[in-house]
Amino acid sequence: MVITYLTKLQEEYLQEKLESEKELNRLQLKSRETEKFILLLEETNDPNYESFTPREVNSRNKKKILELEKEQKEIQESIAREKTHFDSCQEKLAELEQVIKEAKNTAARNELDIFNNEKYRASVLETQENERQRISRELHDSTVQNLTSMVHKTELCSKLVEMDPLRCKLELTTMSKTLREIINDTRQMIYNLRPMSFDDIGLDVTIERALDKLEYSETSTINFSVEGEPYQIKPIIGITLLRIIQEACNNAIHHANPTLIQVILKYEEDDVSVVVTDDGTGFDVKANDTNFREDNSGFGLSMMKERVYLLSGTIHIESEIGKGTSITVKVPIRNKEDI
Repeated sequence: MVITYLTKLQEEYLQEKLESEKELNRLQLKSRETEKFILLLEETNDPNYESFTPREVNSRNKKKILELEKEQKEIQESIAREKTHFDSCQEKLAELEQVIKEAKNTAARNELDIFNNEKYRASVLETQENERQRISRELHDSTVQNLTSMVHKTELCSKLVEMDPLRCKLELTTMSKTLREIINDTRQMIYNLRPMSFDDIGLDVTIERALDKLEYSETSTINFSVEGEPYQIKPIIGITLLRIIQEACNNAIHHANPTLIQVILKYEEDDVSVVVTDDGTGFDVKANDTNFREDNSGFGLSMMKERVYLLSGTIHIESEIGKGTSITVKVPIRNKEDI
């Protein structure tokens, strides 16, 4: 809308400039012709020719010269005005050209922002869908399978209760054990979705406990430390930082074979930072930005970047093949009291 109006205005000024240029050329041509005519009349009035020229003719020539000089003066004034008008049109056209250029650049940036925003929204939806798929896969592979087994065992026990009471009792004991495993698995899944300790004992202890469980189930050593004076932050920031730490450690353990992972949580005045460093095999960061690796480790990094982006934070990844990996995440804290 704005660009269309400016372009139309530019066309009007361009037409006005062309007309002014045409008028300026006409006036300059007329000025030259008048000047030549004056010179011709002045030559006719040369004293050397007085004896051959009638007095009446000389008188008319002098009068005509005065008229032409007056006209020439008016023409020069008109040329000066027209030149000012022409220069003004040129200046306005130059200004309009710059404004139109800026408007087009702004429009292009807005289109790019819309494109990036649409791409971002699609990426968020994709992340949510992947999370749902992960949860559904866990439910199907553990809870649903175990419950299906329980149904079969219940049907078996209903047949054995009179035929073989001893075996029926053994099956019921197995069922009781399986039920406890289902309860524990479900509790763990609920905890992974939203750690209860995060609300009760804070972010630091929750991270420490999550890393203790991860270290207990894996072979790598994980060291955790806190720098700065801890303060309360929004739950969404805390839970996202926990997810990022878990993702970074899982990536390192499953894809880099490290012997030591160092996790540092830094409380600073305007932001909270997390640094996860390992001594594993490392990878090519530039190649990973454009291609997913065969072991799917690139997907984990993509998830982390999406989480950080949602919090308006920054993520910096340094890695070199054979020399380990370091991931630094920084999230701004605009209002610590806004919980």
